[in-house]
Amino acid sequence: MKAIFALMIIILASQNIMAHEDIIQGVMKHSYYLKELQVKSFGDLRLIRENKLTQSFPFSKIKSDDLYGIGMPKGLDKELLITSGDLYESFFDNHTYSAGIVKEDRDIAFLAYVNVKKWTTMKLPEDIMTFAQLESALPELAKSAGIDSTVPFPFILHAKIDGLKWFIVDGMGNGKPDHLSSFLRSRYIGGLNDIEIESVGFYSDKHKGIMSAPNSGMHIHFRTISEPLFVGHIDNKMFLAKGATLQFPSLD
Repeated sequence: MKAIFALMIIILASQNIMAHEDIIQGVMKHSYYLKELQVKSFGDLRLIRENKLTQSFPFSKIKSDDLYGIGMPKGLDKELLITSGDLYESFFDNHTYSAGIVKEDRDIAFLAYVNVKKWTTMKLPEDIMTFAQLESALPELAKSAGIDSTVPFPFILHAKIDGLKWFIVDGMGNGKPDHLSSFLRSRYIGGLNDIEIESVGFYSDKHKGIMSAPNSGMHIHFRTISEPLFVGHIDNKMFLAKGATLQFPSLD
């Protein structure tokens, strides 16, 4: 396996701004329904820019074998991935990377999550090869699987990756009034190539900046299938090899 860990830290300058009540109240949990399927989110990523994404809940309150999700713990210094009930985390400590399955409880500040007992698998069309192409195609692909794409929905991507750009968060917001700059804040950035991944994602074109980055309706976390284990957030660059599969909840 070839892997490129091109690493750097982006630390954006701080600037104090006033809090907005409508944003602060958005930290409450939200639920979205796909027939009997309930997609939930805790936290509001707009709060990062004011260092207000501080409320949390214990993972043990929702842990179950059919749980899938993506998020960040209290402190926003780790990436979290939940697949088949297993909680993975990744982080840097003094530029040393760590990743693994979490055995103890975690206080979670942001999480998009869903309980799914059965998934429907489809082969991803071979002309979908990039992050942008996948985001553009997801609504129609979801519809073809019987999913209402007008509300947030989850998906799983299994793929061989020719290359991708990842990042791992490294703390709270920086007070930047610009939403995108604050969302990107302090983070570790790098790349991987020639790997196989399992990824959990959520899509909603109506919740940009709330459940995903301000410039995207798609939010994806991944883990590598083979060792060494790597877990992270897929940034806006990804190049898929042929043979990738996409899974949506089975609503039968």
